[in-house]
Amino acid sequence: MYNSVWLEEREVHLHRFLWRDSEDQELEEFSITRVNIGDKPAGCIAQLAMRETANLPQFSHMKDECQVLHEHSYVDDILTSHNSRKRLKEITKNVELILKAGGFELKPWVFSGQNKEEKVEKSPQMIVLPNQLKEENNKALGLGYIASEDKLHVMVRINFSKRKKKMRLGQDLLLEEVRLKTPDPLTRRELLSQIAGLYDPIGLTTPAKQKGAILVRGAFQEAKPKCNIVEDTWDLALSDELHRAAVDLFEEYSMYS
Repeated sequence: MYNSVWLEEREVHLHRFLWRDSEDQELEEFSITRVNIGDKPAGCIAQLAMRETANLPQFSHMKDECQVLHEHSYVDDILTSHNSRKRLKEITKNVELILKAGGFELKPWVFSGQNKEEKVEKSPQMIVLPNQLKEENNKALGLGYIASEDKLHVMVRINFSKRKKKMRLGQDLLLEEVRLKTPDPLTRRELLSQIAGLYDPIGLTTPAKQKGAILVRGAFQEAKPKCNIVEDTWDLALSDELHRAAVDLFEEYSMYS
């Protein structure tokens, strides 16, 4: 979404950088010509560009579609509803038409009640990266979405394997594997890494998330008397009591996925 918005010429000059492919080459000057996700105002710029596209005169008669883009969208997520499936498909088709005028391309729509077997036409340019969800899985505002049942669920995984380019190399642990494969000793670093993996922006699992916060606080309090201020305590082993509590919590987390 961000890269669909072009920068003005004066903004391009604020995005200059030096680059060379090898030490044998001379440094060359380049500049970014589109909105970059690393910029602080990128989300705001992209959202505003999308809404201004909806305000174009040629779309003034599409009241419902413009309302969707103004009120039912958040950055690159669009969530809307209608009592009529037929009308809903008309709206989504017109939303695509509006956004195409602004250079925005959408992924296929997902409708509640839609089965995995239902094929949605896909743009041939779409590429699914290794760290993305599988084709049959869906997300809505960072949460998992089961289209056939119209249900949201949190996406949490217990995985202690090493990372490479921010991706875990090993398989996620199943519920029955958590107690056997949780490291012993378990460090504060490993504890926080797993607890931070529970992303729940709308608070569906607040009690479980608070348990994790309390457990991390207990780990900090436990380590405090053992070390001075400047000493690193991240790789100190947790006590047996905290280890047992952590395993119980990891099992609870694994039931949500």
